[in-house]
Amino acid sequence: MVELAVLTAAPELPLYRELVQAGESLSVPVHVWDSTRMAASLPGEVLLDGVPVATHRVACFLPRVGNFRPESTLALVAALERQGCLPFNPPGAIRIARDHWLTVERLHRAGIPHPPTVVGSDPQVLARCGQTMGFPVVVKARRSRQGVGVICCHSLAELEAVLDTLWRLGEEVVLQRFCPPGGESFRALVLEGDVVGFTRHEAAPGEFRTNAARGGVVTPWEGSPQLHQLARAAAAACGLRLCGVDLWPDGDRLVVGEVNPTPGWKHFAAATGIPVAQLVVEAMVRRAALGADP
Repeated sequence: MVELAVLTAAPELPLYRELVQAGESLSVPVHVWDSTRMAASLPGEVLLDGVPVATHRVACFLPRVGNFRPESTLALVAALERQGCLPFNPPGAIRIARDHWLTVERLHRAGIPHPPTVVGSDPQVLARCGQTMGFPVVVKARRSRQGVGVICCHSLAELEAVLDTLWRLGEEVVLQRFCPPGGESFRALVLEGDVVGFTRHEAAPGEFRTNAARGGVVTPWEGSPQLHQLARAAAAACGLRLCGVDLWPDGDRLVVGEVNPTPGWKHFAAATGIPVAQLVVEAMVRRAALGADP
């Protein structure tokens, strides 16, 4: 019998109950591993509460790497892979997509449209780059998620203050040209190279960030064949089998703003009616049957 698992620092979330229930409906056990209780050791054991984890029956697992100790969680993912558990999203791909600069590099190499982006270590140098780029500009912590650490600056003085503050906090950042008009974005959920569906996200009044976690309104949306292709290409450029691809209006076109390697689907499923958890479990079963990449 195929067994699956999901690795997360927040096992109490409803999303994981959905995955377990989807597995039950397909007669596939889905284990939920709490990454905060786990540790990786060398030469290769993975421990749960200090005891080796029985991983030999788990053919494939879904890494959910959030903002809680992400590098430690990625070390667990790599250690589980060494023990023969196949990660649905590989750790290297997750690390790329969690970093806005590395994501933009991959998009650029693949010829995928994205906002003009600048990275640097000195706040004064970055401020001059922002001035050259033209205001408004957006400052983003390189590993920000759900709109946290994303600030729109409308003047040089505002930009200098934000960069100085983030520099003193030890944050590494990127600058991006603001994509007008703002306040609206579209998300594609990509699973194994296919677009499961699209949603439209409208920001709350007075807010430019469209995240549902910040009060954005989520509705179903029908993407064109060209946008399906764009979302699939962005997922492939980052090497992800499951991800959310955010598309931002930029004048008269859409660009890829972010690629999320650990997408939630609460609002997506509520808006579209798509049974995401079941589709993910079915995809993991297929992935387990294929085995490791050559």
